[in-house]
Amino acid sequence: MSINKDFEDLLHHLNSARAEYMVVGAYAVIFHTEPRYTKDLDIWIRPERENAEKVYEALKRFGAPLKGLSLNDLMNPKMVYQIGIEPNRIDILMGVGKLPFDKAWEKRVTDHYGKERIWVLGFEETIQTKKIAGRTKDKMDLEVLLKVAKRKKRRKLVE
Repeated sequence: MSINKDFEDLLHHLNSARAEYMVVGAYAVIFHTEPRYTKDLDIWIRPERENAEKVYEALKRFGAPLKGLSLNDLMNPKMVYQIGIEPNRIDILMGVGKLPFDKAWEKRVTDHYGKERIWVLGFEETIQTKKIAGRTKDKMDLEVLLKVAKRKKRRKLVE
C-alpha cells in the first residue's frame, strides 16, 4: 500500500499529542483483509474533553482548517469533521454507530502507517460496524471480512 504523506503527517501529530484514536472504515478492512480502493481515511477519536483537546491541538499543528470547529464538536458522537477531498480526505469521527469507544479500544490492534504507529479497530468490531452501516460498499466489505473470519476459524480447528 502506498503511503499518503498527509495521512501520515496527521497520524504523527495525533501520536505526538498522545491522542486516543483508532483507524476505522476501509483502512481497518484493508488491515484485516486485503487491499482495495478507498476515498478517505476514517479516524475515530475518543469523544471526551481531555482527548478532544489533544486532537484539536494535533489538528492545529497539522494545519487543518479549524474555523467553526469547537471542542464540543470533537465530543459529539454524531459529528464528523472532514478535511480535504477524495481520495485524500480525512474523516474524524466522534462516534461509530452505537459501538462504545472504550469497548472497541480494549480490542484495538497496533500497526504502522508509514513511520507512524497506529491503532486499528479490532477484527470483530470492524465486522460489527460494517453490519450496522449497510451501504453497498459496506456489504461488500462485510462479505470479505466474513470470508476471512471463516478461514480464521478453520485454522483454529487445525491447530
